[in-house]
Amino acid sequence: MKDIQVNTDDKNISIIYNNKIHILVTEEDKTGEDILAMSDFFGGYIQQLVDAIRTNAVTTYVPSIPFADVGIIGEVVQRAEVISQGATQLLPDFDSLPKDIRQKLKDGIYKVGESKQIDGNLRAVIVDETGTRVKDITLKEVNINPGTLEASRSITNQFQMKQIYAKLDAIQEMQSFQIARDRDRDIKVPFLDARYYILKAQGKNCTDKEREEYLKKAADRLLSAVNSVYTDLTTSTKHMLKLTRFPIFQKKDQIQVYIDFLSEDIQVATKFVGLRMQVLDYLGDTDGAQIEMSRYQRVMKDFFTKALPNRRYSAAALIHLNYPYNAENRDCWYQLSEDLKPALELKQDKKKEHIYLVSVEEKEDGGE
Repeated sequence: MKDIQVNTDDKNISIIYNNKIHILVTEEDKTGEDILAMSDFFGGYIQQLVDAIRTNAVTTYVPSIPFADVGIIGEVVQRAEVISQGATQLLPDFDSLPKDIRQKLKDGIYKVGESKQIDGNLRAVIVDETGTRVKDITLKEVNINPGTLEASRSITNQFQMKQIYAKLDAIQEMQSFQIARDRDRDIKVPFLDARYYILKAQGKNCTDKEREEYLKKAADRLLSAVNSVYTDLTTSTKHMLKLTRFPIFQKKDQIQVYIDFLSEDIQVATKFVGLRMQVLDYLGDTDGAQIEMSRYQRVMKDFFTKALPNRRYSAAALIHLNYPYNAENRDCWYQLSEDLKPALELKQDKKKEHIYLVSVEEKEDGGE
């Protein structure tokens, strides 16, 4: 079993925890049949990567927060989630933050504000309901090296898919449909096969050699599942194009079936790719994970932005034009396409990337 290594000037640091596999967590992950009810594979892996960077990476304290808007710092503190804005990543580092303070932040009793100690100082602080400083917020910039760069790239990729999945999930809740048997065979069965191998790899009595073999089998089965989903996306789009050629006498029920298929395909593809990338990372196959992500980005970009044959709009726009909207979900597919365009067009410049750990520490003497 290969570790992913973080190379620094004087040592090698493994970002995988003692070769232990921790992918399938809940009972639904391990034994359930509803793929969409399973864990947030990207979110859990993001947290593992953040923990690895926080524990092992070399960091440098930042004397004043280099952001004109402290609001983004507040999001990290209150949500305790990774925040990505342009070339900057903010990673939560709140192990020492008392639970009562975290709860009061969540409830809106405490908030994040700017320090008033020094005029123009952008240092962020946690203040109580009276405006009194409770805790200081500090930044530690992570020194980027080949290892942290790879972990950062994985965080960015998983975070992007997590955002897409969250938006699609809100739409999917408005729909209900029965997956046909051929979709079960081509999409669901390979995933269930992969899950079996991942569970074997997570076993306590599994040797390193067996673990690697199981993960390779899981990666292969997940590749089959991903390919089936991508193929189904293309096929369903073509059939929906045929059904919408003419503005009158359309078969609305059949069109809705294909809308449902396409909606689920995007969700399932996002979840499968996130899981397969995690398995590849455990195997140390960072090139394979990047290839998988590049392909996923291409498929998503084409779906949301590429004009269909003989049409001036994309597959997502085709759904928008035929979606049975109501007062609660008005223009949700159009809005989804608009929201995702910046992420799908983003080209990361790793040389300009900044990664910060956001920490909460004891306030300095002297008050506010």
